[in-house]
Amino acid sequence: MTNTKLNAVAFFNLTLRGFRIFIRDRAGVFFSLLAPLIILMLYLLFLGDTQLDSASSALNGLQYDEKVLKAFVNGWMISGVVSVSCITVSFAAQSVMISDRYRGTRSDVLMSPVKRRYITAAYFACNYLITLAIVLVVLIVCFVYIALTGWYMTVGDVFAAAGMVALSALSASMISTLICTPIRSDNVHSAVTGILSAAIGFLMGAYMPVSIFPEAVQYIVMLVPGTYSAGVFRNIFANGALKELCKDAPVQVETALREAFTLDMNFFGRTIGAEWMAGIFAITIALVGLIALSVILVTMLMRRARR
Repeated sequence: MTNTKLNAVAFFNLTLRGFRIFIRDRAGVFFSLLAPLIILMLYLLFLGDTQLDSASSALNGLQYDEKVLKAFVNGWMISGVVSVSCITVSFAAQSVMISDRYRGTRSDVLMSPVKRRYITAAYFACNYLITLAIVLVVLIVCFVYIALTGWYMTVGDVFAAAGMVALSALSASMISTLICTPIRSDNVHSAVTGILSAAIGFLMGAYMPVSIFPEAVQYIVMLVPGTYSAGVFRNIFANGALKELCKDAPVQVETALREAFTLDMNFFGRTIGAEWMAGIFAITIALVGLIALSVILVTMLMRRARR
């Protein structure tokens, strides 16, 4: 077997091994699914009425269908659940890599003829597959909830949501791999995962509209890749209900709602829509990828220099 084929087979087997290890851990899978669903329940029990009041106030006393208004708010809330779940699940899935390093399994693998970069790539691919699989389950649950409470999405919106999940999982996996690679303890991993998962949910505007943040915080939010992912999700899930809600209202009302609930975003003084947010998000994925490759290259060069 040639070296290239050996590395390719090892990459496939290591990726499949990591995926199986995580899936067989029923508690880990359960809590990975539970976290975004808890966020959804918190929205429904505590934050839903607040967002309904905000949307109702933005309508300035105009007549509206309460069912459609709830569908709009539900779509906005669910977009936050899906976008945050990409981050939380990806960080949780790094437990496979951390556990291998802590137990010495990774050192055993590194002693094999397989090149180090293929091993690193396998951990990343494993994390991506786990994140994608679990978030797609969350997405299906969200679709069921939307169907039961008021469906205003198109078939195109459904495919767009699935595509954004794939891209968001890719971005989250790259970021979590970069952050978690130096970690060697399960306790440290748990602490870092808890802190970052909570903080990044606020910074990407998943829990509340970015428009209500102080101006300085809004500029910080613009630097978080997940902000643009959440913005695209909001347009996918809530735009249909918003169009139905404002079909007989002045254009200014729809514009006000889009800005208040961050379907349109203030990007350093310029208002941008879903297309621009998707483009910026794609650029951030490319930048994170370049940073990851640069880190790997520098690490390889440093190891060679030590030899």
